[in-house]
Amino acid sequence: MTPRVAILGAAVLVVPAAMGVGCAADQRAIDGTPPNGASSKTANAEEIMKGVRYVSGRQFVQKYCAGCHSRDGQDPKRGVAYPAFRVDTYDDWLSSRTILSAVLDKWNPDGDVMPPPDAMEPSDEERRTILAWIGRNSPNRVDGN
Repeated sequence: MTPRVAILGAAVLVVPAAMGVGCAADQRAIDGTPPNGASSKTANAEEIMKGVRYVSGRQFVQKYCAGCHSRDGQDPKRGVAYPAFRVDTYDDWLSSRTILSAVLDKWNPDGDVMPPPDAMEPSDEERRTILAWIGRNSPNRVDGN
């Protein structure tokens, strides 16, 4: 496995292959279930981004980000991922939104970093929805606008 590289503005993020990039809690086995009995959810998934009125945004984060990037995440890589980016609260999300589109935009040459290659992959529609919300500065309104 080769290292993954992302250019985020002036910063460059290099994740060594030896780290085994990925969130095991979000991996899918061939039959579509997480490997080794892992769950893609956190112990308290409903608490992640609690208070965010835009349901599509909150559910995306709960489904694809919380296993590694939340306080209660159950993923073994959480120890490395959580300090780098947190999604426990809306304020956590907002504080990192400048890098979010860079790592989520698979149509940008440097943007296919998250989710990692061995994790559940959002559909193109889900990805476009979250990128559009980020592009609008992630307003905390029911309609996301």
